[in-house]
Amino acid sequence: MRTWWKEPLVAFVGLGTVLAGIWVVATGALATDASRAIVVDEGEIELLASTFERQWQRPPTEDELRGLVEARVREEVLYRQALAMGLDRNDVVVRRRMVQKVELLTQDLATMGDPPEEELRAWFTQHAADYRIPPRISFRHVYFNEDRRGAGAEADARALLAAIRSGATTEAQALAEGDRFMLASAYRLRSPDEIAREFGTRFAEALESLEPGWYGPIRSGYGVHLVQVTQREEGRIPEYERVRDRVLTDYQRERRERANELLYEGLRKDYDITIDENALRARTLEARRGAGS
Repeated sequence: MRTWWKEPLVAFVGLGTVLAGIWVVATGALATDASRAIVVDEGEIELLASTFERQWQRPPTEDELRGLVEARVREEVLYRQALAMGLDRNDVVVRRRMVQKVELLTQDLATMGDPPEEELRAWFTQHAADYRIPPRISFRHVYFNEDRRGAGAEADARALLAAIRSGATTEAQALAEGDRFMLASAYRLRSPDEIAREFGTRFAEALESLEPGWYGPIRSGYGVHLVQVTQREEGRIPEYERVRDRVLTDYQRERRERANELLYEGLRKDYDITIDENALRARTLEARRGAGS
């Protein structure tokens, strides 16, 4: 059973309260003499001391701790002065950092606590294709170098394949034929992506649906090959328990992204937004002309 504080509505009400507080501080909506007070209380002193201790593996001396407190006060004084002078405005770096912090607040609330197991299992079922294990193929190949053989490379490959299938040439004899190849001559249980990285997409796609046996000629980025598929494992969806940690990570990432979108959509409605469509179209046309030149 989910506790009340984990409910999404409660989380977003809490988020609204936090954001309202941020707005009040940033705009000075409640500016009073009290807003000029800087208080370094017991909790903050403990945080400063424990941070120092983690870094230096010892507690700070009294002078060091007083120095940390004074540095904290200095930071706060100059930060408030910067806000008062409007130095945070029209600064791209500051704007992006503030946007990031609001999004992080939203994400923290959206992922507060792990979801119930049945909810996570249901999400896995809906996204099962994302966790599919691709087929894997073991194969050996005989390489025919077109630089050496020219147009005869494919004909030589076909002739060797016919000899294998007729029994005139054994598999061992066939594997000894061909030209020197810079990579391996045998590969065990490779996925299509792994094969493509070494031989190219065209070669990998040709092998993807093949059952055990000899095939060719098959082209790669290197030239012509005869290929013997020796083993094939079909693609499959893994058991939930084997990928649960990954599922949880992906589930929470989706929740964070959705929470940010919901927050933005809700806040955007409170603004009267005007966009100069003529300028937008003109700038787009100019960019297209530049790309076409």
